[in-house]
Amino acid sequence: MLGLAMGMTKASYKWTPKSVGAEIAMWLKNNVGVTVGQWIDSSGSNRHLRQANPDNQAAVVGGGLDFEGTDSGHYDIANDIVVGTEEALMIFMVCDIESYDSENSILGASGVGAFLEFQDPNKLAIKTSSGDTDTIQYAADTFAAGEKALFGIQRMDGGVGLIKVWKNGSLLTVASTPLGDGRNEGAITFNVVGMRNDDRFFDGKIYEMIVYKSKDLTVLEIGKINDYLTNKHGL
Repeated sequence: MLGLAMGMTKASYKWTPKSVGAEIAMWLKNNVGVTVGQWIDSSGSNRHLRQANPDNQAAVVGGGLDFEGTDSGHYDIANDIVVGTEEALMIFMVCDIESYDSENSILGASGVGAFLEFQDPNKLAIKTSSGDTDTIQYAADTFAAGEKALFGIQRMDGGVGLIKVWKNGSLLTVASTPLGDGRNEGAITFNVVGMRNDDRFFDGKIYEMIVYKSKDLTVLEIGKINDYLTNKHGL
């Protein structure tokens, strides 16, 4: 009744990716604050992307950025994304990989450090800042080039369980874990988008990216975010 008295109704509430229990560390929102030189962070955490060097800038395409791996395109994150040891981490990314001339790094660190990357059309790799690396294999062409898709990548709080990956809202089955234990418990610092360790530049389009930390998202929250992004991007 109090809400109704203040002019609020159930119909006035609108769910957004901020309406979850975990900390939203960065939100590169499609068609919001994106130019060749920057992409404004819509999370409120001021983790804006910046790239002043024209030689390393991507092109604005479809409300996102189109990276060319051969052009060394990448963007610095204004404030580092710091994830503690065994701390929860979840990344949602709508992208279209264009080639695998090199491994496609999504998030990384300038210099020797952590990274998250698609190594080839069926392998995902994540490395902590201390060097703990997990390379997880899925079915052939799960991360195929030339296919616009939404991926959700979850590391569980407390190092519990294997890393989970969703594609277009469906949880994927792991084919094998050829390297590491699949839990990836170490601390992570990301400070760049589109490369790792000054190499392995992303080749493709990033249309939207949301990074969460500090607490595991619930199954319901993951489902809502998947629905939000798949509907928004026509997947």
